[in-house]
Amino acid sequence: MCNQFSLPSLRQIQQYLTQDLDLPLKKPDFSSDEQDIFPNEPAPILLYQDDELKLVQKKWGYPSPVDGKPLFNARIERFYEEKPSMWDQSFARQRCLIVAQNFFEYSKKTYQVNNKKYHEKFSFADPDHPLTLIAGIYDGDHFAMVTTEPNASMSPVHNRMPLVLKPDELRRWLFQNFTSLIDRSDFDLTVRKMPKKK
Repeated sequence: MCNQFSLPSLRQIQQYLTQDLDLPLKKPDFSSDEQDIFPNEPAPILLYQDDELKLVQKKWGYPSPVDGKPLFNARIERFYEEKPSMWDQSFARQRCLIVAQNFFEYSKKTYQVNNKKYHEKFSFADPDHPLTLIAGIYDGDHFAMVTTEPNASMSPVHNRMPLVLKPDELRRWLFQNFTSLIDRSDFDLTVRKMPKKK
């Protein structure tokens, strides 16, 4: 369950979207610094709204209808199940993109430091592009990260992975049928084991 990603500065995001990807992005009316983002924290997401492609600040995690705690990962398979879910409307009409430097995941393997147990931590990124695009959905002031089955890069670490996208898949995720994007087995990721705590 991904619960941390590294956010580039707003300037880096704008430059990547407008210059590298040549997207007609509306100029944001807010500022945002490079930082690590965790659930319940705000981050800019890319969406198409009011006939404009724009970056909008929203909080990571939908409030749970049970206890209000943030539900920040949405399994893409839920959209195809007969049983309704809280994500259905968002998958159908409110899709967005998270633009990250990388994202992090913890493995089941642990180590001990001063009698405290820690899980090994790994960083993942798109090796072919300066920033990593991750599928998201939104509702109101909240967004969630979309997850799918892990590929060979992720499976040694975790049993789920964010639905990462290549730039040429951006429009398909935002506007079209996204069924062909569910399988990420051909998407290689750069994997880096993070230093252990001392």
